[in-house]
Amino acid sequence: MKQEKIVAITLIMFLSLGSCTTSDEFLSETNPNTITINEFWETEEDFEKGLMAAYNSLQSDFVMGGGAVSSLHTLSDIAKPNPWGQDNIDLHEYNATNVNDFTTNMWTELYTGIFRANQVLENLENADLPESFKTEIETEARFLRGLYYFWLATTYNDGEIIIHTSVPENMDEFSQPLSPRNEVYALIFSDLQFAQENLPETRSAINLGRATWGAATSILGKVYLYEEMFEEARIEFKKVIDSGLYHLAPDISWNFDIAHEHNPESIFEVNFSDVVKPGETPNNATTRAADYAPQEAGGDRNVEPAYNLIQKYKEDVLDPEDPRNSGQQYSQRALASIVFKGDGQMFYQRSTQEFDFGVEQEAHVKKFQNWWLTEEPVDNRSGINERVVRLADVYLMYAEAVLKTSGNVSEAIQYVNLVRDRSGLLELSPEEYNSEELMHHLMYIERPLELSFEGHGIRWQDIRRWGIVEEILAELSQISYRSFPNDLREATAEDLADPNAVIVRQFVQSYGNYDSAEDDFLPIPYQETITNDEIQE
Repeated sequence: MKQEKIVAITLIMFLSLGSCTTSDEFLSETNPNTITINEFWETEEDFEKGLMAAYNSLQSDFVMGGGAVSSLHTLSDIAKPNPWGQDNIDLHEYNATNVNDFTTNMWTELYTGIFRANQVLENLENADLPESFKTEIETEARFLRGLYYFWLATTYNDGEIIIHTSVPENMDEFSQPLSPRNEVYALIFSDLQFAQENLPETRSAINLGRATWGAATSILGKVYLYEEMFEEARIEFKKVIDSGLYHLAPDISWNFDIAHEHNPESIFEVNFSDVVKPGETPNNATTRAADYAPQEAGGDRNVEPAYNLIQKYKEDVLDPEDPRNSGQQYSQRALASIVFKGDGQMFYQRSTQEFDFGVEQEAHVKKFQNWWLTEEPVDNRSGINERVVRLADVYLMYAEAVLKTSGNVSEAIQYVNLVRDRSGLLELSPEEYNSEELMHHLMYIERPLELSFEGHGIRWQDIRRWGIVEEILAELSQISYRSFPNDLREATAEDLADPNAVIVRQFVQSYGNYDSAEDDFLPIPYQETITNDEIQE
């Protein structure tokens, strides 16, 4: 049975706002039915509710809800937007401005999460409660604040963003200057290190979804990796690996469905529920499934797999000795990630041979969709949890950190092969790779195929931090594809000369527009620049 989902008490965010009065104290009467800030932040239950409001920001559409997980991937090389989603098209083609809805909404929702975490932390200082309880609440609030700041710093303005560590009480306090990225990352490290030191290793069934030691350690390692502090990253990832707390799920598809949430591979995931409770105000569901599903399955098909990703999945090398591959054309992880045109998979209770993929569409995303239903619910509510970080990701990041420190190919490849073995793929041989070649394999094959469409834009963050966006776009923009029924392939000279051939190229406009100085990070939203006196342009 699916565990109870974390529900936000969104009322909390308003309790700390200062009140406005006129000189004659015109409306100074106190409403006896209104909870005031002085009355609210008193009991353990009050702080639990406040903390749940901070957790609830994870469910926001542009944090880990449908908007974020759809749009962020269009910035990378694995996805393309549909022809009618202009905001996603602008992101994909590097035309997004500071008024793009995605740019604005993600900024707002992440800072809302920070605001809520700061409410908890500020009111906790003077609370007359047991110190052990206060430490527990502080730890989770700081974990969330550190995570939200990490996502902001890796998305906006090269990490030069606004730091808030207290609750603003007036507009002057809301208006703060941009802080240098080193100060932003100092706060992130401080929050995550505190969380790591104080979070429990496990959670009871009713508390699944709350942060743990493994979540803090894995994300701390990821921050180190992104900052190219490779030895520090290696140490943190090895702590997670050696802890014995996590194991790869026997089937990779367990990481994307509703039946196997919080499985042994999951290190941190965001709880969603499609159950509408009486009197419920927050939307605890996600639109992710409907955003990706084809129209025939009641979806919007806002994001589609790019041709190069489809080709790479087709080329995933199967282990001929693995009995799971008997009669299989594609790898286990390919079949868990996308459905190919006419591959015979059951998709929304129909064979893919029955779907109208169209002339130019060769696959649909399968991850995080309710593909076992007849179609997505009419209200677009999905209860499938979003996995923020899982053990396979840690294994591959550890392999990268090892290559960047000791260059030990044998050790790195051991963890790559653990990921490959789970999906019935042919193991890599240490004799066939040097450090540089294995790193290339991680960048262009292993991570995109294992982690496509996952996390807070993992693929986009990867290619951006590696500095290979322009290189990838340049290569992909030059590839011509011919689309046959059930057989997408690169076009030959004969294909290009055939007037009846359907020839398609992707990422042409993306490459033409991309400028690393401007497009590796989103800009500070326009609404912030016109309302914040400290950073007005």
